[in-house]
Amino acid sequence: MSLVALKGRVVTDYEVWEEGCVLLGDGAVRDVSRDWRAAEEADEVHELGESLILPGFVDLQVNGAFGVDLAGEPERLGELSGRLLSTGTTAYLPTVITSPPEAYERALPHLAGGIAAEPGGARPLGVHLEGPFISPGRRGAHPAEHVRPPDPGLLGRLLELAPVRMITVAPELPGADGLMAAARDRGAVVSLGHSDAPFEVAYVALDRYAAGVTHLFNAMSPLHHRDPGLPGAAFAHPRAVCGLIADGRHVHPEMVALAFRMLGPDRLCLVTDAISAAGMEAGEFTLASRRVRLEGGVPRLDDGTIAGSVLTMERAFQNILAFTGCTLPEAARMAAATPARLVGEGRRKGRLSPGYDADVTVLAPDLSVEAVWVGGRQLYSAGKVV
Repeated sequence: MSLVALKGRVVTDYEVWEEGCVLLGDGAVRDVSRDWRAAEEADEVHELGESLILPGFVDLQVNGAFGVDLAGEPERLGELSGRLLSTGTTAYLPTVITSPPEAYERALPHLAGGIAAEPGGARPLGVHLEGPFISPGRRGAHPAEHVRPPDPGLLGRLLELAPVRMITVAPELPGADGLMAAARDRGAVVSLGHSDAPFEVAYVALDRYAAGVTHLFNAMSPLHHRDPGLPGAAFAHPRAVCGLIADGRHVHPEMVALAFRMLGPDRLCLVTDAISAAGMEAGEFTLASRRVRLEGGVPRLDDGTIAGSVLTMERAFQNILAFTGCTLPEAARMAAATPARLVGEGRRKGRLSPGYDADVTVLAPDLSVEAVWVGGRQLYSAGKVV
């Protein structure tokens, strides 16, 4: 077994080791040490100086990026996986928003094939179905004509087409309880979102069926002192894990800070909700084949509705530090360990610990992405895929 040593500032779950060493071998983390002498047994040594060695980022909501619209161009999944390395992302959920039946029939089998293939970039862990069982009044950029009431038959078909790791559901809809139970029993993580649910309904759904909340504060009943809504239930339920778009536009920085104070790093995870415009200059793009215009850093439909984001994971990491004053280990947990745990990967991904997958992101002192390893292979270095 060939060993690779990474020497630099190691970000563990709770500390930063200023002179640490991470040993990678046979696709896994073999050792994490405070002592640089651990590198002496390695076949290959990377001297990273003041750079930060972190667990690879895990993004649970990626509609696309770098000109790729996954719902409309699912055959480009491999291309997107390669490009996501530049953002520090090593694992992610390809996300498909509410779509017509024929679009699901086309996109999901393509995504299933890409998920099963040997990764040449960030690893797709399974599909996130964001809809179609959502509230018409909280649909956001989802097309109204394709929003559906809970339909067990349609759910079953969607689960046959691809490995669905997460599904976003509005729990207040008639029939949602049975649908959420069925999805959970088939191995999909239920996340509440695009919902007008009152506090009580949302809390019961979190207690019985759901583990997560999709992009906290966005496309949901608002937090109000007389009706706390879905955000209030997310804060109150001790097990709810919430995705958050920390771009400073979807959620005000002070609300990001409030969410962090309420939830902490083990119940808050960074997501991008990125669309094809992420990583691109201003212009016209698509979200599930619908036209989107990117201007001023915000993608919008023709009617002005915000349509996803252009956030990337390394920028979300930088923002959460700036908005909340959290520590580097706390930011790393929100970008890696917490999302990995939410989708059942908590014993394999998201931590620099012996036995975990050798998915590593290295950030330069200015927090830009310097290098990325996936499964123990260096796939990105100094601005290029290797």
